[in-house]
Amino acid sequence: MALIDYHDIDELKNGNEEKVWMAIEHHLGENSSLCRCRDCILDAAAIALNSLQPRYHVYSFHEKAGEEEDAALLKEARKAVEEAFKKVTKRPHHF
Repeated sequence: MALIDYHDIDELKNGNEEKVWMAIEHHLGENSSLCRCRDCILDAAAIALNSLQPRYHVYSFHEKAGEEEDAALLKEARKAVEEAFKKVTKRPHHF
């Protein structure tokens, strides 16, 4: 068996994922003209996450940002999502 088969990798999380999804919801709420299809939203999420520094941790209780840091991370995620949607809007992959 491979090493990965012995470990619960579902517990490995990128802390930016939640922030990016919150930022996407906010951005879509502010921009009604954006495409809301699965492909565009997932592309924007992937682009935004790839542009941010990863913040991996094991178990959610290990990653507790302070209020100021949390606000800064959300602001950074919102900027990444805004840029991601610009790219997706320019070249969407849906049909």
